[in-house]
Amino acid sequence: MPFYLESLTNLEKEIVSYLETLSIYDCHEHLPPESSRLSRKPDAFTLFSHYCQHDLYTGGMDKETMGKVLWQPGDLDWKWRTFEPFYRQMKHTSYCRAAHITMEKFYGEGELTAANVHAVSERITAANQPGLYDCVLRDACKIIASINCDGPLEDTHGGRILQTVRALDELRTYEDVLKRFGDGQTPVGSIDEVLDACENFTANAKEKGAVGMKFMAFYIDGAMKEDAAATLAQMKADPSLTLPRRNPLNEFVLTTLLSMAHDSGLVNCVHTGYWNDYRELSPANLLPFIIKNQDVKIDLYHAGYPYVREAIMLGKVWPNVRMNMCWTYLISPRFAFDALDEMLEMLPDNKIFGFGGDYYVVEKVFGHLVMARETIARVLAKKVAEKTMSLDRALEIGRKMLYDNPREFYGFKE
Repeated sequence: MPFYLESLTNLEKEIVSYLETLSIYDCHEHLPPESSRLSRKPDAFTLFSHYCQHDLYTGGMDKETMGKVLWQPGDLDWKWRTFEPFYRQMKHTSYCRAAHITMEKFYGEGELTAANVHAVSERITAANQPGLYDCVLRDACKIIASINCDGPLEDTHGGRILQTVRALDELRTYEDVLKRFGDGQTPVGSIDEVLDACENFTANAKEKGAVGMKFMAFYIDGAMKEDAAATLAQMKADPSLTLPRRNPLNEFVLTTLLSMAHDSGLVNCVHTGYWNDYRELSPANLLPFIIKNQDVKIDLYHAGYPYVREAIMLGKVWPNVRMNMCWTYLISPRFAFDALDEMLEMLPDNKIFGFGGDYYVVEKVFGHLVMARETIARVLAKKVAEKTMSLDRALEIGRKMLYDNPREFYGFKE
């Protein structure tokens, strides 16, 4: 068991070993098409993009330099000299741990060094060929399918990628309205035109095989059609106007799309908490809509971090809400452990989705999955040790989190 913490107990290792036998559903990714990945020139620093870049930036690396190191081809020795001081101060973080697990699994090195940066880069280049996604997702991770955000709807990778679409939100200016509901130039004159565009957007997503629509958890408190129409008229009359995100048009469109997605058989996938101004993204913002729409499927991403208990309360009280642990083990295994421990005290066992890699670098899905299995096993072992559940029951819950629950909620058929 080379990729896991050596401190795992024998019981935790037994549960990890069981979880490793399972074929699973991956409940959230940002994977580009494989062809897009193959068209690039990855190197060792590619493994430290997506999420690690945030630790680089907050540790002091400016964005222009970060772009050159992580995403542009260049001299590897210069990249290493530039990267190394920041890497030294962040290599203990959870983001980096996932990168290190990934690098050891696929490229044979536990950490990046001046001595191996060229060798790792050569190995990544050699692996960057057709079949990479199957090698990682199917073979290494045993993923049946990944629910994906931001990819083209036609990119299904033989059914292993299941796409979602992003809701038509962020309506703060008339320019936003033109981009979301028109061609960017032709005037959008009425709220009925907006509704027609929402209906066409949703129908197109369903027709082309999308399984969900992704929303940000902005506040929605049932703005009425007439309020939205008045706001649209205000925007049109003064195209220089910039409204706060919480405005009647944005709220009305979000509420409408949540219902349209449900009526079309799509799951509403809702990003909550951690990101930019996370104060706007509390899971509690959804409460007014959920109270009025208790049949609309809500897949609640990231356990609401840092608003964890607000998220758990939605899962506790409302039958249509599911808790999605995507990204959480990367944010902090300690947070994920505590959240999952508390969820298992409060929620029926059908309410939790155990894993979503949340990556656009495909190899790193494996690193995150290792951390997820490890944390899930530690929580379940704690319950067994406390004698609040049997080992058989713990293994059943582990299987449900990683396989049965997303399969049943999304209606997947294998």
